Parts: sequence; structure tokens; C-alpha cells
Amino acid sequence: MRPGIALKLFLLVVSGCATTFTGSAEVEGGRPGCERKCASIGLEMQAFVFMGEYSTACVCEVPGSAAQARRSAAAAAVAVGVMTQMRDQRDAFCEQDCSRFGD
Repeated sequence: MRPGIALKLFLLVVSGCATTFTGSAEVEGGRPGCERKCASIGLEMQAFVFMGEYSTACVCEVPGSAAQARRSAAAAAVAVGVMTQMRDQRDAFCEQDCSRFGD
């Protein structure tokens, strides 16, 4: 084997083995710390994630449309649930006397 190829192979192997991380594996301050981190860069916190026993992470999103869409969808789901419950109650009462509902 030529010395140049052996040296390149050696450098490739040695450089690929060293992985280092800096900083803390956990978000300081837990959820409130995550909210502050997201807000500091102009975003809203969407989720606080536990990744195993030793690390946590923040999921941030652009404020506005996506967050508003989720809140609107949740409100719509609640409204549908309430309407369904009201109809069920009306049907239960209607078995006795439908005249009070205009049926």
C-alpha cells in the first residue's frame, strides 16, 4: 500500500471517531425555561420534549396562524361535542313530549 493512501485512510478513521457535545443536555428551568428560550428568538413554545432520562428539548413555532389554527380546531371540536350532547338530551326529552321543541 502506498504511504499516501495509508495516511489518508488513517486520518479519515481518526477524524470520524471523535464526537463531542457542548452545553447542557437539559433545558435549564424546565418548561418555563423553554418558553423563555422560544420567546427570546420571537417564537412560541409548542412542546417540551423528554428524550430519555438525560435530555430535554424545546419545540418552538412561529406565532400566529398555526397556533391559532390549532386553538380554532379545538374550539370547533368542543362546539360539536356540546351540540351533539344537546341533541341527545333533546331526543331523550322528546320521547316524552316533543311539543316544547317545536317538533
